[in-house]
Amino acid sequence: MLTAPLCRCICGARKGDLDPGKGLSEHDIFSEVAEDVSFHQSQHTGLLLYLDSADQPLRGVPIREGPLFLLSAEEEVQITLSLHINGLAFNHRGREVSVSLSPFSLVRNCKFQNSDLGGAELADFKCFKVSLFTLNICFYFGVRSKDDREAEDDRSQWVHHISRAMRLVTQSLFPPHRIACDPVGSMGSTHRRLMAGYLLHSDGGSVASVLYCELHPQSSDGTAKLVLYENELCEEHVVDVYITERSCCSEKVGIDCACFSVEDHLFSSRTLPERRLWLRAISNLKVKLQNRAPSPTQEELVHYRIAIQEHIRTSGKGFATHSYEPMDALLKRYAVQVPTAGFLPEMLNDKPGEFYAATGYGSDVPPDGTGSNSWKEKQAQASDEGIPVEAVQAAEVSQATCERSAEAADKAGGPPAGPQAEPKAEPKPDDCKGELTS
Repeated sequence: MLTAPLCRCICGARKGDLDPGKGLSEHDIFSEVAEDVSFHQSQHTGLLLYLDSADQPLRGVPIREGPLFLLSAEEEVQITLSLHINGLAFNHRGREVSVSLSPFSLVRNCKFQNSDLGGAELADFKCFKVSLFTLNICFYFGVRSKDDREAEDDRSQWVHHISRAMRLVTQSLFPPHRIACDPVGSMGSTHRRLMAGYLLHSDGGSVASVLYCELHPQSSDGTAKLVLYENELCEEHVVDVYITERSCCSEKVGIDCACFSVEDHLFSSRTLPERRLWLRAISNLKVKLQNRAPSPTQEELVHYRIAIQEHIRTSGKGFATHSYEPMDALLKRYAVQVPTAGFLPEMLNDKPGEFYAATGYGSDVPPDGTGSNSWKEKQAQASDEGIPVEAVQAAEVSQATCERSAEAADKAGGPPAGPQAEPKAEPKPDDCKGELTS
């Protein structure tokens, strides 16, 4: 007898700048539309790395331009915002400000608890935020009009167009692929696969990697795991992310935002439906772990795979029984010599942008500040102490993420950014004005 397709996601816990009081359904306004195109099998090998910084050149001519108000704790400044295919640009007091979008960014409507802003009435504005949360950059924009309905429509159009640009940047980084459930015959490590597909992974230090992620079911030791490979050949293992009944899985709340986290690892899927599938599958495993379910037999694994494939087939749009057409990546490639298979690249140093330091808009981009011993020294030490090198790598990534988050919090005077932070309020224009989603 076949199992039910997939249980409803019950992860619930939220980290970082998530809003615990709001569900995704309130923000999930614009649906995905899948076009029928032929499938192109990915041909890439090796590790795909991209530079995920906000200072990359904007491409082409603006796809939308219009007047908006740039909001901060002290003032509101009228600007002309230009939206490009991969970023935003505006002029602030004679200074040209350019911000390239990231796959780890979001846009959503917002409002504030207090209605005044340096003498201005916030109630006069229809506000929205653009957040590049891994870079600790956040802009608040406002639309003002005598006609309330006209202002609401204008805001909706801006949010819709920006979210589409973010989605295009994200999808441009993915190799063509389908979500796979069947194991790779020649690779024994894939024989316990439930589902697998490419995800973007935030490596910190303004670097994003494209990793092939494979979900494995619960085992006799009381854990499930997400296995990360360099690509779909599954020959080069990167790291294992272990899942327990207490593991924290969370989603970023934004219009068509495809970002989610599993413990201290931040991912972005190709589409919103694919994110839902990953989180539901992980949630299903957590339920089995909570109920001390035994490790599934091969026959049960076949049933689970059929259930996932059926879910993909019946869900239709947003899933790939086909693949999206290959396109040029909208982020710069980052080339690095990876010292040993099983280790993510070392973090880059990211310098604060002059604009964010000179004005009250956004936040300082946190420097990496992580000095560490070489990977060979860490491997040697781990071997002497009988510690698996994967555990050392996972601890290094987690420690670097936490240190970078704490440093950013000290500078910004607010909560740490990223999936490793405890649930707190999102960044505010100042200490007195709390933001609410709308």
